[in-house]
Amino acid sequence: MKEEFEKNGFHVLRGVLTNQDIDRLSTPIRAAFCKGDYDTFHKGPAYPAPGIHSMGPRVLDKHPEIAEVSLAHPAILAAVEELFGEPAILAQYWSIMRPPGAGIGDRPFVNGSGAHYDYKPWRCVGSNINWMFAVIPFVDYTEAVGPLTVAPGSHRKSIVLPSDGRVHQVDAAKVPVPSQIELVDPVLKKGDVVLMDGFLWHEPRPNYGNSDRCGLYMKFHAKSSPPACGPTIYPSSVHDYLSAGNKHVIPYHHGDGRFAAIQEKPVNCIEEAQILIEDRNAKILLIRNNAGKWQLPKCNAKEDDGASILDACNVMGSVINHFKDRFGLKLPWLSWLTDIVSKTSNNDEEKESRCRVYGHRMLSPAIILDHAEENYTWMSSLDLHKADKTGEILKGAEIAKWMDMWQNQTDEDGNPVTRSYGLPTTHVQYFRYNGNGNEEGTCRIGEFNEDGVPIA
Repeated sequence: MKEEFEKNGFHVLRGVLTNQDIDRLSTPIRAAFCKGDYDTFHKGPAYPAPGIHSMGPRVLDKHPEIAEVSLAHPAILAAVEELFGEPAILAQYWSIMRPPGAGIGDRPFVNGSGAHYDYKPWRCVGSNINWMFAVIPFVDYTEAVGPLTVAPGSHRKSIVLPSDGRVHQVDAAKVPVPSQIELVDPVLKKGDVVLMDGFLWHEPRPNYGNSDRCGLYMKFHAKSSPPACGPTIYPSSVHDYLSAGNKHVIPYHHGDGRFAAIQEKPVNCIEEAQILIEDRNAKILLIRNNAGKWQLPKCNAKEDDGASILDACNVMGSVINHFKDRFGLKLPWLSWLTDIVSKTSNNDEEKESRCRVYGHRMLSPAIILDHAEENYTWMSSLDLHKADKTGEILKGAEIAKWMDMWQNQTDEDGNPVTRSYGLPTTHVQYFRYNGNGNEEGTCRIGEFNEDGVPIA
């Protein structure tokens, strides 16, 4: 399996789910589409009209038991973690319904015209550099209803570059014109599960048949490859339902109904953000608060107004704009470090709040912040530890830990991680490498001009 996966970028687990498993999994999902309880319901004609109708993890909140035949299925999870060589974390839980006529345009469909891959540094799902699909078809993906085709070996055209000591750039392959893309049909049947490398080119074909094409599209990332934009938040109900041995798959969750992909618009699961801004000399920016203590800069956070439902939990746009207005800093990218979760109770109702912590390293040494209205300083790791001992820093131990994580490329437990570039959703306009129609070559993810605009 591993040899085939590394060579071709995909592997099919044949007949891993029984008909009973598929029925158990698909029944609540199909029912939600029939009731209009899905995330794209408000966009265009509703199901069963032709279209690509999709639903996020809301079904897990009401039916956490379906985790047993999907994200926590023993054979699926074991295969994913064997290929990673380490624990896996759920990055996306997405159901797609394509009724008859879905994907058929005015012009005849050309094989390869919808080919793409899903490495997207502006999206929580896809800003990892070691992750994979796990697709569960609810029906046979025949030529009539539309196979899911793949381009064997295409994942090797994208290259993760060595770390600069903090983050990894990526030479992302440009998907060429359809005539230059060779796609094969893995012949997926009900009960199969296909595992695909996150950089693999693939294409769903139109539904020319007379029945629905429906399936579950999960994405997992290796624990050592955190999402640069920060993780997607899932319902706590499914985390609580999982066995002790599987809870690691959903470490990021909300218990008060605010999780990713909610009908009509994303819900602000992330209320605040802090940034560990490091200069070229490994000093970080600290602000003096009203109590006279130093702390990391903090601001309110929310999704971009124009973000799609898949962009839920990416709050980088609001954070970057805040720091530009407040300090005159142009921060073209960020990379996620950790989330801080706080819980409060009011009239027996528990409410959660989440602060997302990012890291960023400037190319310049410590600069004068002309726009700053408050006192600030740039502090080295040694100075930080000294100031913490004298009580001059608010939550100095936390900041010191995040600084160590950032500078040593580790997670909170001290394990090595491969961080990458996370971008605001507004940056999508500069990238079209992952969809077909490009000239041959690569797009360097991680290069920006003086205005903070990606060089693509």
